Amino acid sequence: MSLRILGGSARGVALKVPQSARPSPVRLRKALFDYLRLRYPARGAFLDLYAGSGAIGLEAASEGFDVTLVEIDRQAQQFLRENAAKAKLKVQIEPVAVERYLERAARRGQRFVVAFMAPPYPHDLLRDFERLLSADVVEPGGLRILQHPTEMQLPIGERRVYGTNCLTIVRQEP
Repeated sequence: MSLRILGGSARGVALKVPQSARPSPVRLRKALFDYLRLRYPARGAFLDLYAGSGAIGLEAASEGFDVTLVEIDRQAQQFLRENAAKAKLKVQIEPVAVERYLERAARRGQRFVVAFMAPPYPHDLLRDFERLLSADVVEPGGLRILQHPTEMQLPIGERRVYGTNCLTIVRQEP
């Protein structure tokens, strides 16, 4: 599978994809970063939960965000390190379970302008997203974003459909 960073300082860099990953489609990534570029011209801190290949998080770093990648899979962690080095991007890799990371980040008072989550589809996606929604890790005015199959309907947030994938975007009230 050929996966490349679409924009920013590392545009065109090819990414290694671990077996456990389900990378976000090009169309979805392009639309997401077009949206974020306009909304956050000053960028800020970006959290990529279930980072996988890093397609979203490394794209964010390439666009100028300060990125934290959370991934528990060992092969994915190694590929994240390799992909970040190849793209010459500085990112923080957290090799822990998402639940543990969210608890620790909230306790430490860490805040992000964007918290993106693309759990493996066999997961209970609603439960995973509820965990993110209840975690106090997003700045006022920031965004919590879940990537999920279009068949899944959430009762909250803005829904954007890209083929068989969907983004649900929930804004943190100021």
